[in-house]
Amino acid sequence: MPNDHVRPGVSRRSLIAGALGLTAATAGGGLLSACSGKSSATGAAAGAGEAAPSVTLGPKLATVQYPDGYVGPVARALKPITTEKTTYKIVVKQDVTIGDWKTNAFTKWLESKTNIHIEWSQIGGTDDDVMTKVNAMIAAGDIPDAFLGIAFTRSQLFLYGAQGLFTDINQYIDGYALNLQQAMKDYPDTRKLIQAPDKKIYSFPGINDCYHCRASDGRAWLNTEWIKQVGLAMPQTTDEFHEVLRAFKKADLAGNGKTIPFAGYKDSAIDPFFMNPFLYNPGEPWLVVRDGKVDVAFDKDEWREGLKFVNSLYKDGLINRDVFTADEDQLKRYGNASGKPLIGGARTNYWGSFLDIDQKDPDARWRQYEACPPLKGPNGVQYAAWDYTGVGVEVAHLVITKKCAKPEQLVQWADAQYELEAILRGYGGPAFAWAKKGELGINGKQAVYGFDATWNSQKNINWSQDNPMYRSQDFRLGERVNPKDMTFEKPLYEQTRDKYFPHKQPQEMQFPPVTLDQDQAAQEAELRTNLKGEVNQSFAKFLTGQLDPNDDGAWNDYKGRVEKIGVKPYLELQQAAYETYNG
Repeated sequence: MPNDHVRPGVSRRSLIAGALGLTAATAGGGLLSACSGKSSATGAAAGAGEAAPSVTLGPKLATVQYPDGYVGPVARALKPITTEKTTYKIVVKQDVTIGDWKTNAFTKWLESKTNIHIEWSQIGGTDDDVMTKVNAMIAAGDIPDAFLGIAFTRSQLFLYGAQGLFTDINQYIDGYALNLQQAMKDYPDTRKLIQAPDKKIYSFPGINDCYHCRASDGRAWLNTEWIKQVGLAMPQTTDEFHEVLRAFKKADLAGNGKTIPFAGYKDSAIDPFFMNPFLYNPGEPWLVVRDGKVDVAFDKDEWREGLKFVNSLYKDGLINRDVFTADEDQLKRYGNASGKPLIGGARTNYWGSFLDIDQKDPDARWRQYEACPPLKGPNGVQYAAWDYTGVGVEVAHLVITKKCAKPEQLVQWADAQYELEAILRGYGGPAFAWAKKGELGINGKQAVYGFDATWNSQKNINWSQDNPMYRSQDFRLGERVNPKDMTFEKPLYEQTRDKYFPHKQPQEMQFPPVTLDQDQAAQEAELRTNLKGEVNQSFAKFLTGQLDPNDDGAWNDYKGRVEKIGVKPYLELQQAAYETYNG
């Protein structure tokens, strides 16, 4: 079932006519004036220093099976939060998958369980458009009781929170958010990841322990049928990778000179896969931690060696010429070409980014491609660029504002969404079933639940991962697998587990999700934008040979440009934020 929230701002994917594609938000729509005042339930919030109320959770559902040692959300009977229907105003973004929030099936189900009615203000446009409108609302003082699924950055949450515009929910967690309490016990780093530098918490998180997402930025695929045809094995080193691609081209396995040994596209960076045989590279913004000091990967000698490698591949005609201009549609045209396959491999997060996934056909083309393990470089370096934190805890799923008259009720409403059935309905829809005893999940243990399809194409039935959710690893891997109708989730999990997890970098090398104050954020944004432009542009030029990575002059000029832009002050800002994060 819907399983990926790979990065903030990326919508859930849906399976349509046997092919996977990304959904996008629709444009258009206006703003509604938002204010409090319609709450009719009684009761007062337990503020800081007040005694915690006696809120309890409903009983566990006895019909649900869990594997031994299961850690994750539990199915319970949801209890009404109020005795009377209570209305709150919440701002959300428009989404074609969600449809009309008012008539959405999950909206109706959640209201029937909690007695909380929501008056929705739906904002259309791109993520940038939505944030522009939201910031304008806040500046005008025309704010709702809460924002749901609006992609506030950590720094924005801190800024508005410090101004008293957003509510610190930390004071309500002990008394009103028992599901979140449990999730934070299961994932002890959660509090550190979601709290601001002032130790307050300004949003309900989404906890999403997506195992395969942790290696997605550095994953690549090779056609195993082609590898067999050229008499070689899955490459383990950079030299073997080069040899395999040369063999693909020489054999011209697509025919008529149409063979593309390896393909990439502009919306999925290729440097995490190609540079990790030379040094640890997490990808943009290329920040790493060495012995407690924040540094960048893109100006090191090892980065230059990686540039020489990718340049040699391109020079030999082994990478598609439009690698920096092709979009996903173009890549799928290569992958789905009629007749013989055109591409020997691709740098994408999963199969559906470069070809259609037909899960019913055991001979479907996508099954020919297997994950290529992280390559070992000439000096024995071999990293998988594992993401320990970024895909685990996401902030800003629900932000309660100062306009909310009874924040403790919205805290309970959000907390109810961490219950197991609410999670399944909230991100998948109502068409699920509890697994029977003996049915197995993705990880081979007792399954917890099952869906009819990995992705559901129906609209207006769920909230497209925009709401607070708790999806532990055991929960995600507890999805029932039908041995006679295999989805792509099981092989994606297994290939990530077997090929990438063993080569993950030490966790202390990964730069964590830090928060900057207002002045720091403004400086950092300008420096990051300029550095990003220079690094990406120069990477493309070095790969394609417009700049020669073997030329000392070209390399030193590049290092001079990034130094002039401000690598040093950029790292000073990140170091200060890193120390605050660990303080």
